[in-house]
Amino acid sequence: MKKWICRWVSVLLIFISIFTVTLSAGCAEKNDDTIEITDMSGTVVEIPRSPQKIAAVSPSTGDLMIAFGLGELLDGTYFSTLDNPWATEIYPEAKNFYGYDYDNSVETFIMRGVDLIFIPEPATAQMLREHGLNALCVRQFAEDGYDDYVFYFSEMIRQIWGSDKAVSEKIDMWQSDFTTALNTVKQTLDAHPEIQTQKLYYINGEKDRGLGYTDLGKSLLETVYKALKIDFICNRFESNRPSVEAVLEIDPDIISIGGIYQKKRLNELYSTEPWNQIKAVRENKVYNIPVGFVGFEQTCSASALFIYSQANQIYPDLFDFDLVALTQECLQKYFDYTLTDNAAQNLLDGYFKDGSFMIE
Repeated sequence: MKKWICRWVSVLLIFISIFTVTLSAGCAEKNDDTIEITDMSGTVVEIPRSPQKIAAVSPSTGDLMIAFGLGELLDGTYFSTLDNPWATEIYPEAKNFYGYDYDNSVETFIMRGVDLIFIPEPATAQMLREHGLNALCVRQFAEDGYDDYVFYFSEMIRQIWGSDKAVSEKIDMWQSDFTTALNTVKQTLDAHPEIQTQKLYYINGEKDRGLGYTDLGKSLLETVYKALKIDFICNRFESNRPSVEAVLEIDPDIISIGGIYQKKRLNELYSTEPWNQIKAVRENKVYNIPVGFVGFEQTCSASALFIYSQANQIYPDLFDFDLVALTQECLQKYFDYTLTDNAAQNLLDGYFKDGSFMIE
């Protein structure tokens, strides 16, 4: 009987909380304590000027908030980020993060007491706002192409917390790192018009979803591969779960694998028919994408390193960037984390710091 009463009281309190938050949001007037932000769905949203407890549900938003010096404001981030042992190694405070998912209930966010939510689906962001929560859509892709959106989230951060000089300086630093990497690689390749365009298929190993789990383009991946003069074939598929037959029909020259399950995917690729009949596998042109706090191919602190690492692998005769030194510099600069040469090489090769698999 007591348990039933406790559950009933809990439900009633949640209902009252939703009603109170919704009512107060509906009655609130714009003042100096709020700021208008246009999110990545194009929606103008009024939020508190300096929110203090953030749910970074969108992948990589947690990474960039930490990189820009705002990690102490994070209540949690996307749950699969916390499955990655590098996340808590690089940023130990992440052990206390709540693991959010895209379909968390309104009640979850209310009970967590967050001031602002970064979430990828526009409809979900709108639903949360209708319940009085502050939510902004932050996505890893853009319908009209991602080239002009690489810095979108960082500029949102500047609008919200940019009055802190140190935050703004970190944003400038990160944007400069990315621009320098992209321009350096692009200029070198532009000087070699004889280079033949190669076709590339990307395997997303962030989750354990097999070899046919990819990215449809209009993302950072497509932006970077375009600069690398690579034909990113994934933008031709109707869904991010293409069949092996669809991949074989295009027969890519290169395969790149990212995410914490990348070693498992690599083993499957070479041992599973007909995947192992793809030209890239037969010619041993299968490359890994390193993982730090998140995968380098996401819009994250290591996005510049993604460019350098792929350039080294795809064009070894043209590029020889010191990835160990660049990775050590990046993690020291954005996470205040010191990485040994050996651990840095293991990270770059797709392993944990001791050479073990990130996840079995």
